Amino acid sequence: MKLLNRVELIVDKKRYTDQGIKKGDKGIVLGEERNGYWLVIFDGEIYQDEDGVWTTTEIDAAVLEEDVKVILE
Repeated sequence: MKLLNRVELIVDKKRYTDQGIKKGDKGIVLGEERNGYWLVIFDGEIYQDEDGVWTTTEIDAAVLEEDVKVILE
């Protein structure tokens, strides 16, 4: 795995579901490996709130390499 790889979460673990991430969610690796974990930004939605400000529901999480598979390099 390396920076900017597109990955998919392949397990359901409490540590991920507590953050709102589930098996099948996809994201992009945006951080180097550190202590066995990689920083992944999981896809969210872009929307405009009631004040007219554009925001996103992306979730960033530290994931173990064994818990994701690379789907695009």
